[in-house]
Amino acid sequence: MRGSDVISEPERLGDEMENGRPAAYITGIGVVSPVGVGRKKFWSSLLANESGAGPISLFDPEGFEVRIAAECTDFDPKDFMDRKVVQRTDRFSQIGLASAMMALEDAAAWDELDGRPERVGLVLGSGLGGVATLETTQHTIDTRGPGRVNPFAVTKIMPNSAAAHIGIQLGVQGPSTCGALACSCGTDMMAVGYDLIRRGDADVVICGAAESTITPVIVAGFIAMRAMSRRNDDPEGACRPYDADHNGFLIGEGGAVMILESAASVERRNAEPYAKITGVGRTTDAHNMTDPDPQGRGITRAMQLAVKDAGLRGEQIGYINPHGTGTVAGDGPESQAMSAINPDVTVSATKSTLGHSLGASGAIETAICALAVKEKTIPPMRNLKKLAEGCADLQYVVDEPRPAPDLEAAICANLGVGGHNAAVVLEQA
Repeated sequence: MRGSDVISEPERLGDEMENGRPAAYITGIGVVSPVGVGRKKFWSSLLANESGAGPISLFDPEGFEVRIAAECTDFDPKDFMDRKVVQRTDRFSQIGLASAMMALEDAAAWDELDGRPERVGLVLGSGLGGVATLETTQHTIDTRGPGRVNPFAVTKIMPNSAAAHIGIQLGVQGPSTCGALACSCGTDMMAVGYDLIRRGDADVVICGAAESTITPVIVAGFIAMRAMSRRNDDPEGACRPYDADHNGFLIGEGGAVMILESAASVERRNAEPYAKITGVGRTTDAHNMTDPDPQGRGITRAMQLAVKDAGLRGEQIGYINPHGTGTVAGDGPESQAMSAINPDVTVSATKSTLGHSLGASGAIETAICALAVKEKTIPPMRNLKKLAEGCADLQYVVDEPRPAPDLEAAICANLGVGGHNAAVVLEQA
């Protein structure tokens, strides 16, 4: 569509699959992660069971009870943007912009921005936004006075900063939005991007999330909540989803962006999708600010809604990449929820490798599901030695990848602080 052109019926109603259900096709993946930058390095490191955990280097953690994290040590923003952009952006925005650029390159979709920018949408979330800049700005005020604050402080801090920079730097002119739904943000953003495609509001959507919150205030806050693992002498063994020795999550950072396209766009460009999003589910626990519903009702219903939206049955879901943070309060209810979907489902909780990148985690894990469906391979999780009491006995993939020649559908599911749940179903394209 251009300017005042009349919207055609297919565009207004969205594209449909052969069975009458809409889909958003994933044609490009860009990732910045603690185990590698770029889709190829990220995926090969996951399959090799490499850990991204190590000592905190983004600030001096002396005196902190937790001194470990999963940092994106191989990420250099100057590889993707010029010096002025680096100076005017928070680290989370840099991760988001780099991920978007890699995703567009992977999809060979730059021409869409050149020729049809008003039909390209943008969905880029972040759970907390530019907290690193917020903390350094407060330090500047305390030590040097308010007159020395960086003039770009506000535009670096705001949660939509990454989305704004992607739009400006890449020339996106279609609909855009930014979500901040805590740890379920990334998955919810994939659902929002899917909605734009199936409504016909965009032909192509740059969709994902980015987060960088390994900062003194955020780490100290999670320590105070007693939510984090204190295994400082064993960073790689710190995050232990569903294991009898689980004692909290490992904080991480990162981002993932996927290029979502309508069926018509895929056909017009002759693109080769990794997978397609066919169903979404969102619920709210209405239970507790920090702990999930102990019966797992919210996350169960979110996954059930996603499966129903996709027109599938639970037994057709062959792989779930769960929230899987390694907390006592979350692991049991979540594993039982997965069992309610399919008691024979294959599971790998990749936060044991990547750490918990908060708002970005669902986007990264959606990318993992897309690659698993495409490559017919389940990446492994780490540190599950003995199943914790109350956790469902599922087919957990530990230490070694597992071939999955019959894999046709997967779920990415995440829980957010505050009781937010989101799930997306991905199918073979």
